[in-house]
Amino acid sequence: MKSADIIIVGAGALGTALAYNLAIRSNLSIALLDSHQPGSQTSPRAAGMVSLLRKSASMIRLIKRARVKIETFTRDLDQPLMWENSGSLKIARRPEDDAVLDGDLKRAIENGLNVERISPDEGARLNPFLRPEGITGILHIHDDCYFEPQQIATGYAAAAVRHGVHLLPNTPAIDIVTSRNKVVGVKTPRGQINTPYVVDAAGAWSRQIAAKCRIDLPLIPTRHQAIITEPLDGASAKTPMVRIMDAAVYTRTYGKGLLWGVFEENPRTLSSQDLDSSFDTADLSLDLSIMKAAAKDVREQLPVLEKVGVATLRGGLPTMTPDGRHLLGPSPGLDGFYFASGCNVAGLSIAPAIGEGMASWILEGTPPSDFKSMHADRFAEAEDEDEADVVANCRKQYRHFYGSA
Repeated sequence: MKSADIIIVGAGALGTALAYNLAIRSNLSIALLDSHQPGSQTSPRAAGMVSLLRKSASMIRLIKRARVKIETFTRDLDQPLMWENSGSLKIARRPEDDAVLDGDLKRAIENGLNVERISPDEGARLNPFLRPEGITGILHIHDDCYFEPQQIATGYAAAAVRHGVHLLPNTPAIDIVTSRNKVVGVKTPRGQINTPYVVDAAGAWSRQIAAKCRIDLPLIPTRHQAIITEPLDGASAKTPMVRIMDAAVYTRTYGKGLLWGVFEENPRTLSSQDLDSSFDTADLSLDLSIMKAAAKDVREQLPVLEKVGVATLRGGLPTMTPDGRHLLGPSPGLDGFYFASGCNVAGLSIAPAIGEGMASWILEGTPPSDFKSMHADRFAEAEDEDEADVVANCRKQYRHFYGSA
């Protein structure tokens, strides 16, 4: 391939969703390249949980749109997607977090979500693995769902190809070629592909791709671990997911057992030097002791986590930003270079809406109003920020993803 109207670097959920939405809305020549296979890195190691109750009205609107797209995914794309409307329980164990739930409930009602306060005993009746001891408050979010995460990226990739996108797996972007402050091409092992537009959707590799253009934005790959348990009596697809706020522990049904994880206090972060194009997330070193400590922390509410056997320990590399918001849109300082990155441990669930909105932005030149807080240019001065402060703020956003006080 010698040229393309637009090249998307990264075939995870955000990159494939964008490629598909561009293809169905235009006659552009689109190349989607990745140093690995589509949806093979963090996507299959994600939890695949959709939480409708977000921290702002704009994010609630976006995740509601994504939730609709997940529900109609198979019909719209003719691609498989396993999903289940289980609902979820957001749980406080401290008075200060119970007060946060009051604000959450108010915001949910204002934004038309089906959410209610329930007692700890009611929560335990809904989820057979939950115990009411030590719980101060619960929100039941009825329309939260979960899905098989890898199917988002592989489904969008297949549908994009069917609509004419050129998929180039195992094709790393060696360099971004620029001239007079404009993108003019991408160098690959197969040769240079000329293009006026490049979208950096490379996930954990996004910062390295940007660095090829001498752009340094605060994107920190952060290890996230999860366990798939051995089969459990009582595990049901309809059992509500659990999120314990201060412990930052979650559970959902997975087959005949559970999938559970934790956003720990001091997560391992990776630097650009740790991640070359040959690195595979499957080789990420994991630490079972972190999971054991998390299970001990919630033993009063979820005693099953300490007792059940571990079938699989897995880990991915979500990319965090210091303010916990996605990184979207044109790069500050280089014409034709866009970002679709900074998943902040929620990129898969919102990818259908982000892909749709980014396609509109690129084709029409106007950003969706709900993207306002996520523009890439908000970090235009980030090069002046100390790297240790960037990492510390990203770790804080990771730990407090559930909004604990």
